[in-house]
Amino acid sequence: MRRTETYRTRVVRTVEDLAPETTELAAAAGASEFYYGHEFLRAYEREPIQPVHAVYYIEVLDEDDRVIALTPCYVQGDPLRALGMGPDEKALLSHVWHCSDTQLASTRTDSRVAGAIVARMREIAASAGLARCGFINVATGSPSALALEGAGLTGTDLDTRYTVDLAAAGSWEGYLSTLRYNARREYARQLRRADDCGVKVTERVPDGEEDPQSLQIFEVLMANVGSAGYYSKERIAAFLRYTRKGARIIEVTMDGEIIAKAVVFLETKKIHAWAGGYDRNADVASGRPFSSYYVLMSAIIKLGLRAGVPTLEGGRRNGEFKVRYGMRPQPLKAYMTDVRHGE
Repeated sequence: MRRTETYRTRVVRTVEDLAPETTELAAAAGASEFYYGHEFLRAYEREPIQPVHAVYYIEVLDEDDRVIALTPCYVQGDPLRALGMGPDEKALLSHVWHCSDTQLASTRTDSRVAGAIVARMREIAASAGLARCGFINVATGSPSALALEGAGLTGTDLDTRYTVDLAAAGSWEGYLSTLRYNARREYARQLRRADDCGVKVTERVPDGEEDPQSLQIFEVLMANVGSAGYYSKERIAAFLRYTRKGARIIEVTMDGEIIAKAVVFLETKKIHAWAGGYDRNADVASGRPFSSYYVLMSAIIKLGLRAGVPTLEGGRRNGEFKVRYGMRPQPLKAYMTDVRHGE
């Protein structure tokens, strides 16, 4: 253990060794119960979708030995080429790249908590021979961003994620009413054409042995947006074996063929459009009079409305479409530090 003023840090290497109270920490800290829950952490530890070379969980304890913060850290590369890392370079990062909402999951808004975590991350990174460590996908202006800045880190622009206020919309009709006239009309036209073509939408819990071939559409989407290799159908299928509690599979089919698919996660306050795919080239080549992406996104929004959660996390990328259809951009930053110089 290490002590920083009144805070100590403890590092464990597997989710099975985390303190029992960490099961409720995310909810108590206002962090994502999905990304900071044991189910997701265990799944990514066992079946990482992007290569992970080592895992460290940093717990922060207060003066009474109560766990008040949890930071999952991973030795990993830069598959999205967002940090300017070399092809073989690795860094100690929190969270994984497949987490679009990194937070300091802490019950105390105290920059000294962030300072204790960053100090321990530097120590771990140095012992692993890494030049850099830090946080990725931190919402600009969030309490976590402010705490990291208070601990001496400087944020750099990284990405953007998109959200929908489902609570304000209240219903699918309410959501549509928030859109501009042309966007609202186009959405209705797309869904009407899909319905005329006999398109079906199904929702289910992962069955534990998801067919990897049915997930290839995820790989196709990322290749089309210039991030080939970000998803692996085999790794996602393996990952889903361990996330059956919170996961839902949405499939869009036409004539028995899957034309769009998504994995979403439900937690108390959010639905996460975590991974999805469609093939826009196949839509055009097959002569479909609609885009399967519209059908998929509407199905995700409708599921969130039925579940009664106040917020949809619409994921990253495809920002032009998402803004047009009522999603609010949330800029994300990276907070990196040079291990050798602490800068």
